[in-house]
Amino acid sequence: MLLASYEPEVILPPCDFTRETVSAIGHIAGDISPVFPYLNAIIPGAEYQPAGQVLRFKWEGHLVTLRPNEMAAAGFTDANEAVEFLARLQQLINDTWERRHTIQPSTVQRKRLVATDVYRLLPRTNCKACGQPTCFTFAAKLTLGEVTLDACPALAEPQYAEQRMKLQEMVTNAVFI
Repeated sequence: MLLASYEPEVILPPCDFTRETVSAIGHIAGDISPVFPYLNAIIPGAEYQPAGQVLRFKWEGHLVTLRPNEMAAAGFTDANEAVEFLARLQQLINDTWERRHTIQPSTVQRKRLVATDVYRLLPRTNCKACGQPTCFTFAAKLTLGEVTLDACPALAEPQYAEQRMKLQEMVTNAVFI
């Protein structure tokens, strides 16, 4: 077991009526950074910075930041939800560590997608078949991980096969946080 225990700290929002979210930090006595390349390999859209020993990703709808001696997460409605999430995150870390012999570690540093780069490869018909008002809106939502390439039916057509292949490669190597 890599992460046996941690000390939870719940951070309540400041007096800001526009934000009502709680954050949580799990302070760790040991070093969990050896699991980072394995998590980077299995969590789509993770952002790994090996030099800074930081791994960021979205999991269960929450932004997670892991450092060697800390796990942090944001976007909770209350302290109980935050503490329960830290327990599940601990389980994810330990499960991944236990399975590390079956996972090819990855130190790939993914890049953020740029909406204009995605848009250039889309059919640009503004057909709305994807459920978005324009192809540019679809591109913007794709960069955030809010839609998938499969949502655009036109990309399944043979004349867009090359663009779809390029887009799929971009999405595979992208950060979604």
